[in-house]
Amino acid sequence: MGLEDRARASLAISLTMFHSARGLASLMVDSSGAGIRQVALDWGQSMVDVSGAQIEVHGLRPELFDSPFILMANHASHYDIPILLSVVPRCPGFLAKKELFDFPIFGPAMKGIQCVPIDRADRKQSLEAIEKAADVVRTGGRLVVFPEGTRGTGRALQPLKKGPFHLVQRARVPIIPVGLIGTASICPRDRVRVYPGKVTIRFGEPITFSRERPTNMSVERNALMRTVAAALSELSGLPQGDESSDG
Repeated sequence: MGLEDRARASLAISLTMFHSARGLASLMVDSSGAGIRQVALDWGQSMVDVSGAQIEVHGLRPELFDSPFILMANHASHYDIPILLSVVPRCPGFLAKKELFDFPIFGPAMKGIQCVPIDRADRKQSLEAIEKAADVVRTGGRLVVFPEGTRGTGRALQPLKKGPFHLVQRARVPIIPVGLIGTASICPRDRVRVYPGKVTIRFGEPITFSRERPTNMSVERNALMRTVAAALSELSGLPQGDESSDG
């Protein structure tokens, strides 16, 4: 069984590099980015096929993906990204840690689908990344953000970071909350293994708010954080962390 698990992981890595190269090649003939976004969706499905994961989806409303949004999901696995891409009707970009962009081929491919790198250890760069991400959404883009900031254990929802909510306040587009259940068992955070299993994805109702900026942004931000934390907890079935944190 261990050999099979390692083989799945090796094949997943190979597929990631193959589709990344394929996506970059598509940019050479299609500068609009439509080709590489389709490649990203293909990659997501191929990664699910390799894992043997059985995906069950609830509450997905394809029409919501026709407009700009920020999708927020709980985060417990490297497989969260391809699993989301395997079910959404349109390819979004991701606000992702900068280290991922250092990988050859894969990093440039991420930029090709409008992913935005963020360095949580560098406050100045983080603020610049949030503003860039807001520009992506304001000009019609769609982004996925993991507001916990890093992968958890899959046993509890980690405290949410403030950074993603600064992004929401700048972009002022709906938030689509999503609960991911079972991804931690597909690709555990502390192992280079890929296992088969069942994953449930629960899409919640969009969280909307006024397009006008309020007088007190902090009050609005704190209210949004509480609302999103409650939604993610309900959708994922995970208990909430104690409090929200900076970042």
